[in-house]
Amino acid sequence: MAELVWNEGMSVGIEAIDNDHKKIIAILSRLIANQNSHQLDSVINETFTELEQYIVEHFSREEALLAQYNFKDLASHKESHQSFIKKISALKEHWLANRSSEVRSEITEYLQQWLLKHILHEDQDYVAAIKNAQNIDTYKKTKRSKHPLLRFLSIKLAQNISLSRRVFITTLSPLIMSFALCFMLLNHSFQRYNNVSLLIGLHSVVKQVNGISHSLQVERGLSSGFSSSNFKYYANSLIERRAISDEKIKNFLLLLNLHLDDTVKDNILLYSNNVKKSFIKLISIRLSLDKGNLSESESNQAYAQLIEQLLSISENLTHLDIGSELSNDIDAINAILLFKEYMGQIRAIGMGEIAKESPKLLDNKEIITLQGKQLSSIRSFKKSANEKQLIECADFCQEKLVIDTIEQVYTHIRSNHQIDERSDVWFDLLSQEIDLMKVISDNLIDDFSSKIEVVSQEIENKFFWFAFLLTIFLLISVLFALVLNYSIISPVRKLTYALDDMSAGQTNIQFHTNPNNDEIGAMQLAFEKLRRRLLQAEIYKARVDDQQKEIQYRKSQQDHFEHLAMTDALTGAVNRHHFNNLLNKEVLSANQGERPLSIMLLDIDHFKAINDTYGHQMGDYALKVFYQACKKAVRSSDVVARVGGEEFVIVMPDTNIENAKHFAERLRSNIEELSIQAAKNVISITVSIGVSQWDPEVFSHAETFIAHADNALYQAKNSGRNKVVIA
Repeated sequence: MAELVWNEGMSVGIEAIDNDHKKIIAILSRLIANQNSHQLDSVINETFTELEQYIVEHFSREEALLAQYNFKDLASHKESHQSFIKKISALKEHWLANRSSEVRSEITEYLQQWLLKHILHEDQDYVAAIKNAQNIDTYKKTKRSKHPLLRFLSIKLAQNISLSRRVFITTLSPLIMSFALCFMLLNHSFQRYNNVSLLIGLHSVVKQVNGISHSLQVERGLSSGFSSSNFKYYANSLIERRAISDEKIKNFLLLLNLHLDDTVKDNILLYSNNVKKSFIKLISIRLSLDKGNLSESESNQAYAQLIEQLLSISENLTHLDIGSELSNDIDAINAILLFKEYMGQIRAIGMGEIAKESPKLLDNKEIITLQGKQLSSIRSFKKSANEKQLIECADFCQEKLVIDTIEQVYTHIRSNHQIDERSDVWFDLLSQEIDLMKVISDNLIDDFSSKIEVVSQEIENKFFWFAFLLTIFLLISVLFALVLNYSIISPVRKLTYALDDMSAGQTNIQFHTNPNNDEIGAMQLAFEKLRRRLLQAEIYKARVDDQQKEIQYRKSQQDHFEHLAMTDALTGAVNRHHFNNLLNKEVLSANQGERPLSIMLLDIDHFKAINDTYGHQMGDYALKVFYQACKKAVRSSDVVARVGGEEFVIVMPDTNIENAKHFAERLRSNIEELSIQAAKNVISITVSIGVSQWDPEVFSHAETFIAHADNALYQAKNSGRNKVVIA
């Protein structure tokens, strides 16, 4: 791998962190420079120690920065940091224990790969969060942004909601508001439809109330005549009228209990309960009247209260949201019903007055009050009635005519009829007027019934059409929102996938459609520029790699030749020339560091006999086996060299004479146990060893040190061989 150098593209934008990265790269460069050199272990150890210390400082600085901005993945970062710190110590031990250039190259390559990953992935990942937090801090301190609140909210929104959701919300928000408004209108129409439907159900109640109230009004008039005279005519007519009223009440109660919709029942529950109580009270009124315990005025008042209770059904209609036209119709009907009721009360009171031979009907205060109420009802009717209703009520809705007609009828009867005929004539004439008023009220109620049926159908049609159109609108709007969302998010996703593939090394990805003249099109053009630059860089890198391979090949050839120049061709041990250089360096290192240094000279016993007996090929094989046994026994810091035909030297740094002697005895024993297969024979070999320790006060240079060990070897040979002798 080529040496890693600082590039501005590696910058994370935080000066302290960038300086740390530059320093670490510089330390790695020193390691790479020393991987093929013969630097002392102390120099390599110092470089690794410096690297470890600076990385610890960098990690501490980085963790403090992340903690300051409450980075969410701080714990995993700390765990990764601690793991790498332990890894550095292991790499240092591996470097010092192996002198192979391949191993050292692997270590430096691993460190550079780690640093690239650390800078371009781990640090670049958290720098965006830190920059964002710094921008927010700057906003809080200065608040000089053109739109500070808008900027702050947009940052928060971008942090918590993805782009696709923001686009979808943007397109869907007006739709939701429109749908909410339409739903409110739809709900209002539905509520109005329910109200009109309820009005249809109440209409049957109103119609029967009109019939009952009319029958009770007649019954009241007959009761008044019955109380004010002893004519048998009134008794018989009263009994017949009571039977008619009871039949109408029975049908009305049946309607209330069985034939009404539950919604209508719930709406008039209080009204129906009160009416039922009033019907029960009617029985006691009749009994009191028959027994003579009830005066004429009390009887009239009791019936008036009962009829008023019946007519109060209109109170259940006025609170409904049914539109002004229908509300006016209800008011008009209610006004006519009240007018008719007041006319009935006048008829009942007039029965008593005409029997008393009062000169003027208007001398009675109750009559005056009732006529005032009639005038008020007429005014209310005119205010609410439409043109058709006004025409239908033309003969009864003239205020002056109402006042004059009753007085004229009263005066006419007094002038033209006998006293015993007056009550009958009065009752008949007023009843005719009331019956005509009932026809008008029935017509108004029937017209109203037809109108609410039409309105109900119109509302129902509008409701379903509106619901249908709203559904179509909603589907089209959702489809538009999805298409708009896809038109934005899909190109962004394609760009994202393309960038991911590019980061994985694929530079052949292209957008074949012409980019639009918008922000996404600009992003595609920028991507294409980046792709071409990277492709250009790849081509250049390939050329550089080829050149580096050539350089590496030549270097490996050079290393191979250097290795051949330093090693024995037969055994692979260090040759004599390289041994002399190594020994001089070890002597210098021992002198500088005041460390012990020992050597062993080894000579295979009776090696010539092996060559003579089994041939030189077997002799060469024996040398190889001997070297492998020595190499296996020594430490990684020791050096095994071949300095003669069957003579070898082992250099043992940091080893005193006693330890060297013990090791030599163990090695001698191992050699003695070797068995070399030669055809049908087994060859056993032994070795004589001379051991010496460096003493700068005794030896002037390496040659005298070797000569000292050679003397010990000579003594071992002369004393019987297969021995270890300390010089």
